[in-house]
Amino acid sequence: MNPPDVEPFEFSHTLVAADFHDASSAVLRGALDRATDGYVGIDHDELEMGLPDAPRCRATWEEVRDSLSWCDDRHPGAWYHGALPETSETFERLWSLEDGNSGAFFLHTLILSIGDEPLLFAVPHHSIYRLEAPDESFVAAVDDALAGKQATALPSTPDIEWSAGERAYRLTGTVLCVRGGGLRERGCYHLTNLRRLEANPETLSLSLDWKAKQSTDGVTRVLSELSPLVSDPPERVYFEDRETMREIETVIRDRLEAYYR
Repeated sequence: MNPPDVEPFEFSHTLVAADFHDASSAVLRGALDRATDGYVGIDHDELEMGLPDAPRCRATWEEVRDSLSWCDDRHPGAWYHGALPETSETFERLWSLEDGNSGAFFLHTLILSIGDEPLLFAVPHHSIYRLEAPDESFVAAVDDALAGKQATALPSTPDIEWSAGERAYRLTGTVLCVRGGGLRERGCYHLTNLRRLEANPETLSLSLDWKAKQSTDGVTRVLSELSPLVSDPPERVYFEDRETMREIETVIRDRLEAYYR
């Protein structure tokens, strides 16, 4: 039994959270109750990287491996399947590894489905966590799971992309990705870490005042330990015209308002 193809699938909601591990774990418990099948893509090579949490990953995998069945080889690593709810504890234990530098890559991809229909798609090392709500009761259950947390499941929207000079930008939910420009301005960053956003029409830019120098994905979890240059978020985002600048400013403010609501 192969995992469902999620590439062309448009999920209804995207998880945005200040504490990704805490919020995603809370939502996972409810999703496991609704799903009929779970699939996990494991990157076994991560266990040889020598990172501090690798022994925990190795021990956990050895304890739960026999509860899953191998189903497919896909790069990187291999895919395993578990019927639900029988293997719910296995998937919760594997997801508990997500907050480690090794675990975020070892647990490469997680998919839950109801039959052939995707319910949850997660890529820990990129902090990607998408949901397909089968009905309103599922949305309500997710909201309940996130109650009291600085987190929300935003209705999914298409990525917004633009460029200015040598820089290329992509806005996915509340995550801003920057390519090009200086080394200090490359990477992906949670806009929920913003303290203040200010438009500068004279320079066609938005000033970004950050609460903390944090990035979003697992790649930078590791790289930031090696070089502080990689994890510094940009202090400004640039545009080619004022209309695009105002459009992006409005989108960011609306999404952050929904996040903090």
